[in-house]
Amino acid sequence: MNLGLATTYIIGGLMLLSILAYNYSLFNSTVETTSSVITQSKLDNIVSILQNDLNRIGYDRGNSDAFVMAEDSAFIFRGNIFDNDGSDDFDLVEWAVTSELDTTTTNPNDIVLIRTWNQTPSIPANEIEFRYSVRDFEVNYYDIDGNVSAQLDDIVQVEVEVLVESNEPYLTKKDGTELYYRSYWKRRIVANNLIY
Repeated sequence: MNLGLATTYIIGGLMLLSILAYNYSLFNSTVETTSSVITQSKLDNIVSILQNDLNRIGYDRGNSDAFVMAEDSAFIFRGNIFDNDGSDDFDLVEWAVTSELDTTTTNPNDIVLIRTWNQTPSIPANEIEFRYSVRDFEVNYYDIDGNVSAQLDDIVQVEVEVLVESNEPYLTKKDGTELYYRSYWKRRIVANNLIY
């Protein structure tokens, strides 16, 4: 066999392997980047509505009866969510995470976060429900001095943590473990409408 021909086959084979390895790496990088962008967008959608709601706690109501319920995975409050919407003098809003698995994604860690909004609480049939897919949702409550508070009338600050994962895995390891991209948001908001 010709030594030059054998060398060419070896070098060509190594180049082909390096090109295939590069393509595999590029593919994985693209999948991970796409997953991160979609997951961040999913979180941004939840956060934009959540921040609006949190800033409107007690608006046009005051502190005396702003919160109806305050638990570590759910809260209900009164406040005027949208100005000039023709509603009663206040809206009733509930955010609650359930133990229900979200079947709209293939991610086995996803559970359902529900936001229920009623601009006319006197008519329960007017409730509008929005469902979101999250991995975790936690809420902590604080008084005006920043101390943890369980008394509804003392709550002035609300700290919310939201963890969202991608709907699809961006990588499956050799042992079958699926990796999901995560996006996390945590914020403590002082409800200015409750301070007087």
